[in-house]
Amino acid sequence: MEMGLSLRRCLVLPLSLAGLLLAPSALQAAAPSPTTTEAAKPAAAPAGVAVSPSAAPTNYPVPDDKPELTLHDSPEDALRAILQRAAKDSGMPPRIVAFGEYHELKGNSGVPSALKRFSTQLLAVLQPDLSDLVLETWVTEGNCGKQETAVVKDVQKTTKRPQTTESELVTLIKQARGLGVQPNILTLTCAEYQGLLDDKGAVDYEKMLKLLGDSLHKKIAQVRLRRAQAGINKIVAVYGGALHNDVFPSDELRPFSFAAATELMFPGQYLEVDLYVPEFIARDASLAKEPWFDGYQKLQKPGKTVVVRRGKSSFILLFPRFKR
Repeated sequence: MEMGLSLRRCLVLPLSLAGLLLAPSALQAAAPSPTTTEAAKPAAAPAGVAVSPSAAPTNYPVPDDKPELTLHDSPEDALRAILQRAAKDSGMPPRIVAFGEYHELKGNSGVPSALKRFSTQLLAVLQPDLSDLVLETWVTEGNCGKQETAVVKDVQKTTKRPQTTESELVTLIKQARGLGVQPNILTLTCAEYQGLLDDKGAVDYEKMLKLLGDSLHKKIAQVRLRRAQAGINKIVAVYGGALHNDVFPSDELRPFSFAAATELMFPGQYLEVDLYVPEFIARDASLAKEPWFDGYQKLQKPGKTVVVRRGKSSFILLFPRFKR
């Protein structure tokens, strides 16, 4: 199926390729610990509550006419400010915080990725009030035969993620477990793998993006409901790409975002935080047209972190440029 340019640009999936290539040992790192076996049982959604982005409301929110930009001393300070402002806007602290990275591509070697900075700088800010981390990835075990092999090869050819992504993702999983945070990885059935291939055996990326969005929403809902039923009201964080978490997606990308459906299911609890590395976005002509970009160019300073509030429940955190 032919796709538009803006959709094709989003196919450099942030973590999915790494997940496809992860070793089974990584899945073991993300498995529930024996002490959380009971809590790990899937929780059913309340009667009448849908768990698919397709069930999202028809009246979607729109960003503010004028984005708000603020300058902070560090990424940690910036995230604390985001959480505080989100709580003020909603009248309650966010309980589902979905981080979306701007993808790192090959050729940016030496610049720390958003994934690495999340792991080393931002995770600790969340940790005292964090129960779970949902990751936009899954682990291949080779059980789905030629369909799985075809998907892996096609995604590997289409995407341009550096090899460091896998090791950084495994590190994040292990680090989360070390902090007492439960990692949660998506699982795909062989039938779902088969459904990603078109008649010619190539991956249909629109189907893949839709499947990931739906799977992430279901996983988020299961984890949040499970914790709530156990009397735990801590944050469920999500880490993936700045596509599925979008509060204000374009019409073209709306079917792939879980934000509206998650907000519908958990009113006032959802927060989008996109993570941008300046070196990665420097040559993106589409971002340069965003209403916040000129203000960012004027406000940014060496060593400082910029926060953009696009509207209620939607923020961008722009890291400082890396000092070599």
